[in-house]
Amino acid sequence: MGRIHWMDKAKLRMFILVCEDEETGGFADRPGDMVDPFHTLFGVAGLSLLGDEQIKPANPVLCTPEDVLQRVNLQPDLLS
Repeated sequence: MGRIHWMDKAKLRMFILVCEDEETGGFADRPGDMVDPFHTLFGVAGLSLLGDEQIKPANPVLCTPEDVLQRVNLQPDLLS
């Protein structure tokens, strides 16, 4: 969408990380809320798209690690 510059990447990364439940794992929609699979997927994908070096690069269309897509020979078409 060409609007990545509108985000404060450091603050977004910090918000995602404070939503993590360090005791049981996973991410919630807000700090202190119950973790769930959807927000865990989005949290991990978000950290990947923000360039977190501890997480594999994710495809922004399919929310899937790029190496998995390459292994199954699936590359989505991106609109320009």
